[in-house]
Amino acid sequence: MDKEHTKTQLYELSHRSLAETIVETGFLVLIAVTSLIGNALVLFVFYKSPRLRSRVTSYYIITLAISDVLLSTIVMPIGIAGAASGRDIFGSKTGEGIQWVYTELVFGSVLTTALIAVNRFFCVTKPSIYRKYFKPRPAKITIVSAWLFSLTFIAVMYLSGMCTFEFYPGCFMHFPSFRDQITANVIGVSYQMLFAVVPLIITVVCYWKLYKHVKSHNVQVTSNLNAANEVQVPTLSKEEIAVTRSLMALVCGFIVCWIPCSTVFHLATYINLPRRVEAIIVYTSFASSAINPIVYNVFNKPFRRQFLRVCCHPMQNQVIAGGSELSNVSSAKTYQRGA
Repeated sequence: MDKEHTKTQLYELSHRSLAETIVETGFLVLIAVTSLIGNALVLFVFYKSPRLRSRVTSYYIITLAISDVLLSTIVMPIGIAGAASGRDIFGSKTGEGIQWVYTELVFGSVLTTALIAVNRFFCVTKPSIYRKYFKPRPAKITIVSAWLFSLTFIAVMYLSGMCTFEFYPGCFMHFPSFRDQITANVIGVSYQMLFAVVPLIITVVCYWKLYKHVKSHNVQVTSNLNAANEVQVPTLSKEEIAVTRSLMALVCGFIVCWIPCSTVFHLATYINLPRRVEAIIVYTSFASSAINPIVYNVFNKPFRRQFLRVCCHPMQNQVIAGGSELSNVSSAKTYQRGA
């Protein structure tokens, strides 16, 4: 952490124009509200739909949704307060605690997206292996293991004294500050490999193979439909393809957000970046939490139908009940006039 650079950024942050303060803070508020409402609705739909919860993939989606709700309720308000006030108003102890939570949610979510890619790969390309090994209990174990691994990495990094958490004006929050450049390089490379490069490679490879498999499958199905007296190949269900596409869109959006975030974070360990560039870390990492509900409602038709049924059905019942009540009143009045 370059103290002089931080002082310069803190001065810039505290002397922003009113318009710039409103824009920076308002964007964070918009992301937080979208993430909270959207992910809360996702969890509500899963709660009201036992059939959706029965899928193994649902454990990963529910985990991401819970993580995003916690991010929007615990971490984002701290960033919003820092952006609005232009200073650290909570102090080092609160900042350290929030950064622990933030880092754990970030690392755990990244590893969970890689697990989603592996799950979809075996579900579509290796169905026999998937049915044998990918059951609810192993899925829960892998999720818990991934989050414990990320928590262990954070604990070792902090409790060993290799880093502390300092307020970074460019990010409106506390972030890791390493004791020397060598430590920063080692931790930076370790972080990039374990929570960026390796999960990204796994995700890209799995979805690339998925894309090729689905494309080949569609060609085979089309050729069999056009040929007479041919033995048709087993077809993938439309629901499985829809779920795979929605999860692919979810992971792609997640990657789009996290590539610039991790890149800027890694560069900041070597060089001093302008305050607005460092702010990319917060904006993109927060924005990734709002992707889950949007993608799931846009790309996943089964989930969208269930979402509309769960959220709109009570309103429809009220309309029908109200209409029935009015009809009964009208009938009673007609009967009285006739009598």
